[in-house]
Order: sequence, then C-alpha cells, then structure tokens
Amino acid sequence: MCENSVKPQNDGEDTETSTDNTEMDVDNDFGDISPEDFEVLDKQLDALNSALDNIEEKNDNIHAQLMVLLESNREIRKQMQNLN
Repeated sequence: MCENSVKPQNDGEDTETSTDNTEMDVDNDFGDISPEDFEVLDKQLDALNSALDNIEEKNDNIHAQLMVLLESNREIRKQMQNLN
C-alpha cells in the first residue's frame, strides 16, 4: 500500500516562511473589513451555530425514536415467529 503512495514535492520553500507569508496574506485580506462588518459576521455565525444546534438536537431525538421503533419491531417479529 505504501509502495504506491505519492510523496509531496518540496519546492524548496521553507515551511516556516510559507506559514509567515500565509499569515501576512490573511492580515492583508482582513485589513479592509470594518469592525462593524466583523460584528455582523459574528452575529450571523452565532445564529448559524444556534440553528445547527437545533438541527442536531432534532436529529438526536429522531434517532432515539427510531431506536425505540426498531426494538419494538424486533419484539413483535420474535413474538410472531414464536406463534408459528
């Protein structure tokens, strides 16, 4: 399995320098965003997080209900097999 693996190419660039350049790019990208825009984005992310939490809770409830239904169906099937 390892014989067919592809090793990443080293383009001669130092990884630490690459990381520093990426951080500088990020700083440059965010430099033109106002604090108000960050606040709006933060509120939108909070709302999205809350919505995802609600979806996860509903998913957990549905899963629990399905497990109860599955167990009930198994019991009924066993009872029907015992009757035959």
